[in-house]
Amino acid sequence: MDQSLRLLRTDATAPHILPERSATDLGVQDLAQYFDLSFISEHRIARRLSRPVDDVNEIVARQDVFRDLREHADLCEAFRSVIPKVDELSAFATTRRESGSILEQTIWRLGELELFTECVDILGSAFERTRQLSSTRLSGVATRISEIRSRPEFLRLRSELPDMRAGLLQRQSLTLGVNLDERLRPVEVAVLSVNAERFRERSIIGRLFGTSGSFSTDSTVFATPLPPEITASARGKVPLSPLFQELETLIGDSLRPVQRTLRRYVDLNTAVLNGLRGDAAFFLGAIHLAETLEHNGIAVCIPEIVRTGDDEVHDMVNLHLAMRFVRGESGRPVPNSFSFRRDARFFVLTGPNQGGKTTFTQAAGLLYLMAQNGLFVAARSARIRPTDRIETHFPSAEAGRLDTGRLSEETARLSGLIDVITGGSIVLLNESLSSTGPHEAAVLAEELLRVFSSLGVRGVFATHLHDLAESVCEDRHAYQGLGSLVAEAEISGDRAERTYRIREGSPDGSSYARDIAVRHGLSYEQMVERLAERGIGLES
Repeated sequence: MDQSLRLLRTDATAPHILPERSATDLGVQDLAQYFDLSFISEHRIARRLSRPVDDVNEIVARQDVFRDLREHADLCEAFRSVIPKVDELSAFATTRRESGSILEQTIWRLGELELFTECVDILGSAFERTRQLSSTRLSGVATRISEIRSRPEFLRLRSELPDMRAGLLQRQSLTLGVNLDERLRPVEVAVLSVNAERFRERSIIGRLFGTSGSFSTDSTVFATPLPPEITASARGKVPLSPLFQELETLIGDSLRPVQRTLRRYVDLNTAVLNGLRGDAAFFLGAIHLAETLEHNGIAVCIPEIVRTGDDEVHDMVNLHLAMRFVRGESGRPVPNSFSFRRDARFFVLTGPNQGGKTTFTQAAGLLYLMAQNGLFVAARSARIRPTDRIETHFPSAEAGRLDTGRLSEETARLSGLIDVITGGSIVLLNESLSSTGPHEAAVLAEELLRVFSSLGVRGVFATHLHDLAESVCEDRHAYQGLGSLVAEAEISGDRAERTYRIREGSPDGSSYARDIAVRHGLSYEQMVERLAERGIGLES
C-alpha cells in the first residue's frame, strides 16, 4: 500500500523544544500570520512552527526543500495548483467512504480518481521540467510520482476515464413531477425522465399563474457547491440530492459498466498526496514571507547548521519588527550581530529603557525557532548549533497584582528551568526579577548565572541590573562563559538618543531614567516650569 509522501518528518515521541509559554513570549501566533495563508490556516502554521527539531540531518533536509522550491518557480506553481485539488480530492474520498448509496459511491470514486490523475500529472510534468534538485526529499517525491505515472493501472485508468465519464455525462438533467395540495404546497414528487441535456426553461412561475413567458425566475432555487468551492462539511460530507435512491433504479444500467471498470482500481490509494499537501503549503507560506522581506530590503538567509562550535549571527533583525516596517507601521529595523562562544555563551544585556533590549532578546529566540524548522532566518548570515530547548521568561501583564505575588510567580518559573534545561539549551530572560528590589534581584540572578555558566547554557538576560553586568565583566573567573552586551545610546545633554544597536562591552551603569523623565515632561526643571505657567510656585 502507498505511504503518504512527506517533505517534513517529525518524531512524535520527541520532547517539545519550544514550551507553550515560550511560544507565547516569541509571538508564534503572530509569526504564523506573516505566512501565505492561501492554502494553510494560521493555526496549522503556528502548530508546525511550535514543533522545531534539533536533529541536524532533519534540519538540513528541510533547508534543501526550502532552497529548491525557492529556486524553481515552476515547481512552486505546480504545488500551488495541486493543493486546492488535493483538498477537493479529500472531500470526494470522505464522502465516498461514508455513503451508503452505490450511485453516490460510484460517482464520488470516479471524481476522486479523476482528480488524482490530474494532480499526479501536474506534479509529474513539473518535476520532469526540473532537472537539478539538491533536496533528497523532493527528489524522492519526484521518483514516487514518476513511478505512479508509469504503473500499468495508472496508464489504464487515464485512458479509461473519458469513456467512464461519457456514460454518466449523458445524464444531464431530470424532469420531476410535483403534486401540490390546495394551498400549492408540494406533497409528492417523482422523477419523470432522465435527460441528456441540461434544463434551460425559466418560465415555470409564469405558466403556473397563467401569465406570459416574460415572467420567469432568474436563479436556481438550490445548487450543490461545485469545484473549487466544494468542501467537506463539519461531518466530512458534501450535500447530495435525496433523490439518489430513485435515481439508482433509473440509471442503474449505465452505472454497471462504470462500476465494473472502477473495481480494477480499488487498491489505488489517492491519500498518498494528503501529507504532501500540508508540507508543501507550509514551505510555500515561508517562501512568501522570505520574498516579502527581501522585497522590502530585509536580509534573509539559510543558516549553516553545525553540531559543534560557536554560534555566529550577523545583521539579525526581529521578524515582528521587520513585518511592522513592511506594513508601514514603524521605521526600518536596526540589524545587530552576536555570537555564542566558549568564553561568552551567555550574555547580560543592559542599556537604556526602550533601547531595543527586548526586541533583540526576542529576535534571538525567533532566529533559532525559524532555523530549527528548516526555514530561513532574518539575518545576513548565520551559523548555529541547534538547541534542545528554547526557554523564555518575559514579564507578564498582571495589572494590580502585588509585587510579592509577582515575585513568587517569577521565582517559581525560574526555578522550574533547572528541571528541564541542559548544556544544549537556550534561555532568554527579559527583565526577570523586576518585581523585587535591585539588591535581592542581583543575588537571585547571580545564583542563576553561575549555574548557566557551569552548565554551558546559551542565551541572553536583558536586565536593568547594571551592577550585575559589571560583576560579570570584572570577575571572569567566577562568571566563566558569561559576557556583557550593551544597548547603545548617543548622549546629548540630558537626552540619550537610542540607536538600537547592541554591542559587546562593559555596561555604562545607567538606564537613562532621566532621559525618560525629560521625554514625558517629568524632570525637575520641566515640572517647575509647568507649575509656574499655572501661577504656582514652589516653597524655597
